Amino acid sequence: MTVHDYLVPIAMAVSAVPILVSAVLVARGNLHLINSLDASRLPNPARTAAKLARLLAATGVAMLLGGAGFYWAGDNEGRIALVVVALLLAVNGLAVALILAISAARRSYRDRPGGNEGARRR
Repeated sequence: MTVHDYLVPIAMAVSAVPILVSAVLVARGNLHLINSLDASRLPNPARTAAKLARLLAATGVAMLLGGAGFYWAGDNEGRIALVVVALLLAVNGLAVALILAISAARRSYRDRPGGNEGARRR
């Protein structure tokens, strides 16, 4: 195998690292990293952080597995197509789940007395 055979798997593995780092940061309670979620306004910020961190980690793992899949596929075009389709379904499905979870978290914001929720609706 040449260096070119390792290039795509390595690129997939390296591109998964920022997502995995984000998952760790969100799991530690840094919800502001996710679309500027305000943890102080959530009814259960720890549960929300855990859910979003799991979805981010699953996306990172899917990308790592995609890199392993590309290594396994080698030069076989049929295997490459299989890995591409599996990766598209997994990552995009997890992205939709993440968007829905963020949307649900935003809908669950508590109304705080003295807040400016009405200012955003105008």
